[in-house]
Amino acid sequence: MNGIRLPSYKSKTNQKKIEDMPLPERVLLYASQHIGCPSKVIVKRRDEVARGQIVAKVGGACSVNLHSPIAGKVVEVSLLDRPSGSLCQTVVIENTGGPQEIECLEPLKDLTPENIRQRVLDAGIEGLGGAGFPTHIKLCPPKEIKTVLLNGAECEPFLTADERIMVEDADKIVGGLEYMKISVGAQEAVICIEDDKPEAIKAMRAAAEKKENIRLEVLPKIYPQGCEKMLITKVTGLEVPSGGLPHDVGVTVHNTGTCLALYEAVVDGKPLIERVLTLSGPEVPEGRNLRVSIGTPISEILKFSQISLEGNYNLIMGGPMMGFSVDNIETGIMKTTSGILLLKPEKTTEYPCIKCGKCVIACPIRLNPQLLNKMYSVGAFEDMAGAHLADCIECGCCAYICPSGIPLTQNFKAAKRRIQ
Repeated sequence: MNGIRLPSYKSKTNQKKIEDMPLPERVLLYASQHIGCPSKVIVKRRDEVARGQIVAKVGGACSVNLHSPIAGKVVEVSLLDRPSGSLCQTVVIENTGGPQEIECLEPLKDLTPENIRQRVLDAGIEGLGGAGFPTHIKLCPPKEIKTVLLNGAECEPFLTADERIMVEDADKIVGGLEYMKISVGAQEAVICIEDDKPEAIKAMRAAAEKKENIRLEVLPKIYPQGCEKMLITKVTGLEVPSGGLPHDVGVTVHNTGTCLALYEAVVDGKPLIERVLTLSGPEVPEGRNLRVSIGTPISEILKFSQISLEGNYNLIMGGPMMGFSVDNIETGIMKTTSGILLLKPEKTTEYPCIKCGKCVIACPIRLNPQLLNKMYSVGAFEDMAGAHLADCIECGCCAYICPSGIPLTQNFKAAKRRIQ
């Protein structure tokens, strides 16, 4: 498979230990921050909630529970803009300054596959690597799973949150990986880390050596190594078919943060109410890795880090390649938020395609972005679907490499929305 080589820009934060950010003054909990049906809000305005209490339950076959990360009072339940821009039901909770002990479940003693999946569902765990797919569904695949891959690639520039949790919480992550292996009945698990993370490799290898049938594989640094299909082919030699899913080749892939959350849910009974993210970028004087409550407004993260937004900047939630620009700093972080980046704004001029083929060479899924964009320009959306547009992972390689500055990834996202 193909891909591109990007500057990492990780040196600002990859040696910074994780800091616990104080509990926020308020949180915005979006009922739709995962793939599938929105969670069903079960609280109302003026309700008092405990830290760790469920405020929204699974709202369909593919959904997750949502818990309050602070004890406080519900001050609003209404349709608000998500970070991506679309409206969704949102619970706003204010911290009233009361006791903040977490309302945990009992530690799980009977580690059957069914009990592990139920605990994951109860704890509101979803994929923390960006996609946000409900983890309890991923742990109940329709086909036999032989291999579980732990995705520790973290291939996007600037982001080091996964790297730091692998350095600091390796035993817990590998413990969570072992529970995943039990849940799907897999024969083996493989920890996958890029070769630019020596400390993480050392820590995770030491943790893996304590377990049976868990090994570590070091991968060459290339973007987007963390793409599920690319990772599966690199590690197992198997290729997920067009339109297929990893379970079609007997593999399931999970993020490091997801494994950590699963371990804490099983062993400590802790729901998913916080995550580690990276604060970095050229406009950030001092980068940090922060453990932050879900729903914390970006403004509070910037205030804690003594960052004043003045002048022009581009505020990105996630990574620079697959993240998205955010205009409102009062937006709350989600379970899938891996980073907050402050970048210098860049103006690009779009020129006609010169048919150089660089986008075709770069595409990790082996699509033909030049052809797809030609179809897009004339509104041939059905033809785009026939040319496997649905397989596009929106990694941004084609747009990054394009000498004509054509926003290929943006065009393909728009086409997918039209087709749907």
